[in-house]
Amino acid sequence: MRLLPTLFLFVLTASLSAQITVTSASFPSVGDTLKVALDGMPSGIDVGPSGTDQTWDFTSLQGITRENVVRPASGGNNADRFPTADIVTDLDPIGELYIRKTNSRYEQVGYAGIDPVGLGLNVVVNFEPSIVDRRAPMTYPEVNTSGYEITLPFSVDEIPGDILDNLPVTPDSVRLRVVSSRTDFVDAWGEMEVPGGTYQVLREQRTELRESTIETKINPLPWIDVTDLVMGAFPFLGTDTILTYNFYTEGIKEPVAIVTVDAEEETVQSVEYVANDVINNVAYVNSGRADVFAYPNPAIESARFEFMNLDRGAYRLVIYNILGVEVWRNDYEINQDQRTTKVDLSDFRKGTYLYSLIDERGKTLTTKRLIILRP
Repeated sequence: MRLLPTLFLFVLTASLSAQITVTSASFPSVGDTLKVALDGMPSGIDVGPSGTDQTWDFTSLQGITRENVVRPASGGNNADRFPTADIVTDLDPIGELYIRKTNSRYEQVGYAGIDPVGLGLNVVVNFEPSIVDRRAPMTYPEVNTSGYEITLPFSVDEIPGDILDNLPVTPDSVRLRVVSSRTDFVDAWGEMEVPGGTYQVLREQRTELRESTIETKINPLPWIDVTDLVMGAFPFLGTDTILTYNFYTEGIKEPVAIVTVDAEEETVQSVEYVANDVINNVAYVNSGRADVFAYPNPAIESARFEFMNLDRGAYRLVIYNILGVEVWRNDYEINQDQRTTKVDLSDFRKGTYLYSLIDERGKTLTTKRLIILRP
């Protein structure tokens, strides 16, 4: 009669011992080259339930490998504005992210680059308090809460006239205000397979409630929230719930996967994943120039086209045959949420084609070769 409880205890202990702990040794360090790929149109991806000894099959992911070298903060263009930062990484393609690293936290202290509003302005923002990106040691289960507030002022002269026209009076000052509260819950552990490797991972469910508002001020009156008046110009304003699932393993500096999920529809929107062992058709190092890549290439039934370094605006993707005759085209309104499109090639004959990215002025930004195969 004592055998069953003893056996149960043994099985439970063996199961618990299989989970890992992720330490600060997995935080990126100066000199590391981080290699990740982004699938902006994932299919067949299921984040699964919470709990122990889970399995995740993400081998269907496709993406272009990006490389990012971690530099000392002193090597950043705005290092003097972030004296507490230890390292800086490039945010492809919009700016620099400054990081403070300790034995227990890897946290964002500031950003310098293109403004998040889409005005095309260069800004420098200190995060107060800092935004905790990763913690160590990370174990299952654990819960952490945090929050931050960002205030970004703009000169009235920098605000487009069509936006000011929506306001009852012209203000003296304008600012973007972002207030966030976040819960990080290490809710599962198990084995994850991605293209190029299999890893023992911890999963962190990150739920962020973010409120973004536009406020104006007419001296000597207080700040007034005018978000409802300019919502059409800035669709990201308002209150959003941002849900991601972050998968980490010990000894790998990149997250094994970061899955972004539509919090309302509970559908997977995109997956960024480690690409250290992946042999891709394209290895992308950011040049800062407008670009587009097709993958897979050669393609059979379809190809994904991923846009890089594009300002918001209208663009056209055109495919030509080898004689230069246009055989396909489509127009896109590019924004921060639109980076990948899938094109059906099943009606194309096998052979060599060219594809071009054209801006709204009719200027061809880049032209590349696409090969189509047939089984």
